[in-house]
Amino acid sequence: MDELLVPLVGLEQRVHQASSYYDDEPWQAENFSLDLPGKRELSLVATVAGEPVGFLIASRRPEGVHIHRVAVAPCHRGGGIASWLLGRLLAQAPGLVTLVCDPRNRSALALYARAGFRVTSTTPEGKLFLATGTALRRWSFRERKT
Repeated sequence: MDELLVPLVGLEQRVHQASSYYDDEPWQAENFSLDLPGKRELSLVATVAGEPVGFLIASRRPEGVHIHRVAVAPCHRGGGIASWLLGRLLAQAPGLVTLVCDPRNRSALALYARAGFRVTSTTPEGKLFLATGTALRRWSFRERKT
């Protein structure tokens, strides 16, 4: 992922500018570079012509896997990239998978619901904590492809 650091930061900036419900501040290079357990094995980057158009950053936690970031370039949204990224992760992630989402981000919530995530609680900041586990995560992108 090191060779993709600059392009990923640029993609993050574009996603942040185009989204009303993304985090308050875009990630910087140090966020992408932070060494977390399992991050290199679990994180995924989708490319078109060698350029990143989407990414999913995840790491292992004691209770399972946590998704820190899912982003797709504004010009590539609606093409199934986020579904593909989630499907790949869910196919390889054992047990519980969690993430946090702004409740106003209806398109992201619909995507996560289709992938088997369910709201389990609310964070102190008012964001939704979503989770899927082994029993719920039988869905994967490969299984849904026709």
